[in-house]
Amino acid sequence: MRMKKRRRNAVMVPVASMGDIAFLLIIFFMLCSNFAKEAGLQIKPARAFDLDALQESNISVSIDETGDIYLQGILMEDVEVVEWGIKALLEGRTEDLEKVVMFKCDREIDKSIYEPVLSAISEAGGIIAAIGEEAGTRDN
Repeated sequence: MRMKKRRRNAVMVPVASMGDIAFLLIIFFMLCSNFAKEAGLQIKPARAFDLDALQESNISVSIDETGDIYLQGILMEDVEVVEWGIKALLEGRTEDLEKVVMFKCDREIDKSIYEPVLSAISEAGGIIAAIGEEAGTRDN
């Protein structure tokens, strides 16, 4: 009794997209490498304003742990009211340091709440200064 051997079909490996993948990897590694340093570019990181000068700006926006938004300590109905309020407070201010809006937010607040507030500050013409705690002062 003879057993018939089954013929195995050759497995086809699609290689049409291999070229695309290779070029994407090359681009990725080029962007992630240190070409900027090798090209001799001089990049200076941004510096924070002097904190005393920030406190003189007298414009503050806060979001508490419940998600309530406050402008100058007054509870705001929604983000549009915050934008209008900041526009009114910034009216007549010409210097960048006068347009600084101190933004403080509870660390548990979701980005869906604070991102529209940041956009409203920006749309109103304010320069955002995020206020936080020093790394060692956090209570858990």
